[in-house]
Amino acid sequence: MTRDKLKTRFWYKPKALFNPWMRKFDRIRSGIRFQKVNHFGKFDDYVENNMFLDWKTKRAALDASPYVVALISYTGPQRLFICSGTIVNSYGANGEIFGTILTSATLLRCPKTEDSVADDIKVDVYLFDRSVCEGEILGYDFHYNVAAIHIKSDVQLQTAVIGNLDDYMEYHAHFGDMSFLGRHRDTPTSRRLIKLCPGMAVIALGRYYDAPYHIMAAPGKLITGDSKLDCGELVRACSEITKNGIGGPLINYSGCVIGLNFYSLARTPFLPINIALKCLDHLLKNREVPRPWLGLKLSDLDRIEVGEMEKLIHFSSDTLSGVLVRKVDLRSPASDAGICINDIIIQIDGKHVGSSLEFTSVLLDKAKGPMEVIVKRAGSIGLLTLTVFPQSTGKLNRWPVPKQRSSRLPY
Repeated sequence: MTRDKLKTRFWYKPKALFNPWMRKFDRIRSGIRFQKVNHFGKFDDYVENNMFLDWKTKRAALDASPYVVALISYTGPQRLFICSGTIVNSYGANGEIFGTILTSATLLRCPKTEDSVADDIKVDVYLFDRSVCEGEILGYDFHYNVAAIHIKSDVQLQTAVIGNLDDYMEYHAHFGDMSFLGRHRDTPTSRRLIKLCPGMAVIALGRYYDAPYHIMAAPGKLITGDSKLDCGELVRACSEITKNGIGGPLINYSGCVIGLNFYSLARTPFLPINIALKCLDHLLKNREVPRPWLGLKLSDLDRIEVGEMEKLIHFSSDTLSGVLVRKVDLRSPASDAGICINDIIIQIDGKHVGSSLEFTSVLLDKAKGPMEVIVKRAGSIGLLTLTVFPQSTGKLNRWPVPKQRSSRLPY
């Protein structure tokens, strides 16, 4: 091949055709600058994916906006923390309206001591109509990082539609008619199956803490992998939020709340709503959340690699449900009961478990004492007796507060 032909083949670059729809803004967006991120900023100020939301995402966020609140805590005159929350309960009494908000316990945490509430604490709650209420602390748990805040409102409060994950979801009747775009929520209870799976489209919501106190939305999808935080019950979404979104709801596109959001770089770890509501129920009834300890690490069958699944099927062709035992701590209740790695737990305390989420939900109701566990091992089924012990109160999950970082922004 001659030099001229090589030049024609490899070095010739045709001139780009004129595009009448291209704007000057599009031509300069490739330029990248770095700036310090304000972690309490708006979702759409720092993350490009949140700047140009499609109508479906906007509609889901606006439909959910009446039950998303902003919360600011103070210790004396000093501002302590800013986050978001979800109105999960509302009722009327003596002509007044009251509500319960589920949020993150980081709102209340003492900056010097991780397992205590700050002194002289006050909580302001900003509703969707820009009104502000004073919040009363009903309960908190720093291990699961959940808190319950009670408010008295002058306006009707709409409560969230709650998803019962891996089970049936209930649409609860709501206090008053606060529907958006004709979507009525005060309908009779109906049931619908919701199952978490990788790739499921979700939206992380929050409310900005300063005027105009607007709703913020960060779309994304559920992803697999470890959240890198201590709490083993956390699931991850690829939504990108700021610290202002901590404690806010994660919803699906049907407007159903499926989790409580926390913060991680370029990810949103969230506590499944089943676990969060179990904690809330214990806080309201007993003022504390039990911490049962077994010494187990579990994995859902639908989240393991296909090669590992093939190995399990080889030993037991009817392996369709249950949770896989990944790790057993030495000298733990699970080890003493005879549970081994690669066992499949299919029933606990008389209840079938199809996921680690269901396993944890059952465990939270069994703070201590013996219970029967049915496991499948190499194709055979066995019955074991497992004694639950409360975890040491001195051991807490770590919930790190993100540091300032540089962000690449298009201009």
